[in-house]
Amino acid sequence: MTSPLPSRFPFSEPGGTPAATATAADDDGAAELAGFTRRAIEAGFEVRVQHEPIALGAEFEPILRKPEVGAIANFIGVVRRHGDSDDVIALEIEHYPGMTEQSLWTIVEEASARWPLETVRIVHRTGRVALGQAVVLVIVAAPHRQAALDACAFLMDFLKTYAPFWKKEIHGDGHAAWVAARTRDEQAAERWG
Repeated sequence: MTSPLPSRFPFSEPGGTPAATATAADDDGAAELAGFTRRAIEAGFEVRVQHEPIALGAEFEPILRKPEVGAIANFIGVVRRHGDSDDVIALEIEHYPGMTEQSLWTIVEEASARWPLETVRIVHRTGRVALGQAVVLVIVAAPHRQAALDACAFLMDFLKTYAPFWKKEIHGDGHAAWVAARTRDEQAAERWG
């Protein structure tokens, strides 16, 4: 099964150089994405990659004030102790600035084409994130619950597989190991056709 998202973001290993190349078709797609992004921002959609902790309550406040919103679905990903081993104390998260945000907007654009959404907000941490802290927040607001729930699941499934983030588990004994891509994440994205 192939992804509905364009394969615009091939990358090398974590910390490596991007392997993406531009073509004329990419330029057209980039212009279209830029137009969507501008309209989405004007409508209150937001994509943010930040080093600072996520202020969870503050992220919901502007969405709760929108009178068109009948349902809000969200996902909060948190650093847990049990990763590839049982002594994780933090994650170290890297990304490609600019390209990461562009890939997130591409995913938001696809979700907006599938469901009637009032607002989408994606906030993702970078740098060192300690045990128990939020790594990612996805908020989806829609007139009705099913659209909000489905779009939130879709966004997370594609964020996990298509957004260029790399996570390194930091262990209690001081050693660190990159988190490998997981087949189950790719399978979750494939279910959307």
